[in-house]
Amino acid sequence: MISSVSAARLSVTRALKKTLLHASLLMLGSVAILQSAHASDAPDIKPALKKMLGGLALDAKDELQKMVGDLKKTSCGGGLTGCYQTKSGPIQLYFFTSNNVQQTFIIVVDKKIAMPKLFGNKVQNVMGQTSLRSLMISISTSDFDLTTAKMPPDLKKVVNDSYFGVDSINFVAGAQMAARADLGGPIKLTMESLGVRGDQLTMRGAIVMPIPMDISGGAGAGAGMASDVADGATMKKAGLDALKPEAFVEFQFAPNARLPMLLPPVTLTDATFFINNSLTFGYKGNAQFQGVGNKKILLQFQTPLTPAGAMDFLDFEFQMATPASFTLEDAARVMIAMASPDARLAKYGGGFIKGIGSFKDPLLTMVKPLAMFKMKNPNPPPEYKFGDPLHPWPEDKKYYNIAIYGPLASGGPYFHSGGQVAAFGQTLGWTEVSAGMDGFYNGAGQEVSLKLGPLGKVPFKMSTENRIGILRQDMTMKGNLAGQKISVTMGYTKMAIEVNASCINPFEIKASAEITPSLDLAQLFDAQGGVNVDPSKITGCIGKELEAAYRKIAGEYKNLSGYTADMANKELKKIADAALVATKAAEDAANKAAAESKKVAEDAAKASQKAAEDSAKAAQRAADDARKEYEKTKNAARDVANKTANAATNAFKDAGNAFKRLGKKKKHKKGPDPKFAASVFDWDYYYDKNPDVVAAKVDLPTHWKDNGFNEGRQGSPEFSASYYWNRYTDVQAACPTPSTKLQCALQHWLDDGFELGRQGSADVSIVSYLNRYPDLQNAFGVDNYDDAFDHWMNSGEDEGRNARPDTSFAGPVNGPKRVGGGGGGGWSDAAQCQKQHVVAFNVSSGKRLDGIQFQYANGQWGAVHGKLKNKKAYALPAGQYIVRVDYRGGGSMDAVGFTTNTGTSYGPFGGGGGSAGTYTVTPGQKLGCMAGRSGSEVDQLIFSSTGPR
Repeated sequence: MISSVSAARLSVTRALKKTLLHASLLMLGSVAILQSAHASDAPDIKPALKKMLGGLALDAKDELQKMVGDLKKTSCGGGLTGCYQTKSGPIQLYFFTSNNVQQTFIIVVDKKIAMPKLFGNKVQNVMGQTSLRSLMISISTSDFDLTTAKMPPDLKKVVNDSYFGVDSINFVAGAQMAARADLGGPIKLTMESLGVRGDQLTMRGAIVMPIPMDISGGAGAGAGMASDVADGATMKKAGLDALKPEAFVEFQFAPNARLPMLLPPVTLTDATFFINNSLTFGYKGNAQFQGVGNKKILLQFQTPLTPAGAMDFLDFEFQMATPASFTLEDAARVMIAMASPDARLAKYGGGFIKGIGSFKDPLLTMVKPLAMFKMKNPNPPPEYKFGDPLHPWPEDKKYYNIAIYGPLASGGPYFHSGGQVAAFGQTLGWTEVSAGMDGFYNGAGQEVSLKLGPLGKVPFKMSTENRIGILRQDMTMKGNLAGQKISVTMGYTKMAIEVNASCINPFEIKASAEITPSLDLAQLFDAQGGVNVDPSKITGCIGKELEAAYRKIAGEYKNLSGYTADMANKELKKIADAALVATKAAEDAANKAAAESKKVAEDAAKASQKAAEDSAKAAQRAADDARKEYEKTKNAARDVANKTANAATNAFKDAGNAFKRLGKKKKHKKGPDPKFAASVFDWDYYYDKNPDVVAAKVDLPTHWKDNGFNEGRQGSPEFSASYYWNRYTDVQAACPTPSTKLQCALQHWLDDGFELGRQGSADVSIVSYLNRYPDLQNAFGVDNYDDAFDHWMNSGEDEGRNARPDTSFAGPVNGPKRVGGGGGGGWSDAAQCQKQHVVAFNVSSGKRLDGIQFQYANGQWGAVHGKLKNKKAYALPAGQYIVRVDYRGGGSMDAVGFTTNTGTSYGPFGGGGGSAGTYTVTPGQKLGCMAGRSGSEVDQLIFSSTGPR
């Protein structure tokens, strides 16, 4: 966006200041002007201001000194406390003050002079032979507004004669100039190429004269100099601010002046032109484009100048803010105005928009339909009036909704705009309008509600797309309702609407209307009842859908013109008659086919059954033969192994192990090498599962002893050391060393595992085995896993019983834990517990755990174990259950304590003997059925979770 100042108040802001440290006005030189001592009403001028004034060197230098001493108080208004003036020939000197801070000199040279060297070399060269009239120089200690009410008559006359009679003049701290200018040199040629005369404007900009040393260096001593230094610092900063590259000079025209611009052809009012230190040139103002009527568009333009002062159009930019009432025709007129025969724009396609020369005529042919599209600026700009402080130039970018970017922009130069769009009484949503190499384009989409013949008013998405270029001029609005296409097509002067017939809705709508400002799309559709179409002529309408279309015409659409209900009913009768004939023929054919199929199927089934039976018999014979051969080879190997005498075979036999068919296993006999316990190594199993070892023709017990076990192989259906270690967290904690963990897990299995009902492999679970067979429960008890294991090893497997686990869950599991000694008699609450969890307990304790009794979630109490001498009873609150047991035990049960899922602790109950330990239930489970040993006291407790053991 192009920045600016308020032209109405002749404002020259700090952004306009420019330091020329080696320049002066007219002539350079420093003259000390002494304060007059003889005038009783002479103003008290600040030293800093006098030093700055001393930097001016005019031809009438001595006269100016005398004028400072001759300043006389004069009438003033507007809140000023002091107004002074004097005059000598064409030179007028004014001094204004309103407080201790604000003091302002104004020197007026009321004659025509040649352009002095006021600006940097680039700008100075562009200004060429410019001459000035009514030069006004201000030197001020602070920002200051001088309204006409404050001006003495002579100054007011200069403002009226040369400065278009504006209402106020604004000054900022430092030195600045303004003058009526008659442009010359390159800047004049540039302005005239735009259609603007260079002798009807004022020029304003910041100047900087040499700053006296005691201001620039902070000279001065004593408290009396503090104010001077402060004023000097302010004025020095004002000068330094002008060094910024953004500082620029403005050219302004009289209020209400109308400038008929040539490039582009617009009428510009309230215009301001500018040039800055980096030779960026531009203008702004209210623009009226041909064909847009009296709609004022705020227009800003800027482009670089060459060193010679000519516009190069390499990186130009337009920004525009449209009023609330604006149409796509107006946008097209703006685009057309950007076409130009200027040779510098020819390579871009004839204007400020790429290719505009090729599609401006097509745009003109489509202005009538384009005029119907009203595009709303989301932030309409406030009114701007040059010379009116109540209507300054709006700086906020939000107002500017049109941009034209130059060749350096991607795809440039191109036009872009956006806003909410409506047309023909319909709101069409947000649109983006663009123009460039591909011509004019805008698109929008919004849900609308229109009457579609017999369907009544229905909502659907309407998409708008307008493309205008040299090869096509398409302006359309399209929608779709259940496959029925709705289209609105706009030509140069007419609109056509069409709704095609579909199999679902076999009617069509076709109509046209002259495009006028009052044309309402909804009213046009309301007037169309629709016309029935022969469904057989609709592409793809066949079968049941065709019949449904005839029924719709015969019923729901019977009052529409076109294809009639009678016609539809005749076709429906034909369809019905044909259906009866087809049905009868189909039934006959089906019956005949069914009979034939039945016979074929029966024959095929018999043949298939016989073939299957023959195949099954052959497969069974082959399998039996293969099995016999396998068993023959295996039996021979077994006989050889049984007769072999070596360390491994001896260990195998010493463990009470035996070859199947050649003896019975003894589970409890561990022997010198636990790897050959009967539940750990089964010669037949190892033979069947390790064909690589069998093929190597090595002795199986020897391979198992020396290699197989340590390799993690499984030696029996009942036990796998790797599985056992991975399943139980307490085994992992007890056997952490990688090199010995399998041997350690094996020892735990033989010492405690199978007796506690733990699962030794993925293939066998004695808990599932016992649960599965009521006769075993009656014989051994519901949790006598030791005897149940014996039964499986000695009888169950041979009987073909099933010892597979009930679940494939492999862990990890916090398995059952046995704590205490072997005294007393064994007991179990399994019969009362019935797989429920502990909800209450009674306890008696002293130095040891004397007695305990548990109640379970089914309400059943187990027996008292030990002696309940001084019983303490505990019932867990609803929702609580035990998840942790802390204990002490050795030869007997010394102490026990319980913790629930809520963190509530009970106990410990007992003394401090034995070793401490903790049992934690499997996560997500609860403390389940209790077991142990007791006599006069509790000797042992077995803890387990309610889930898998």
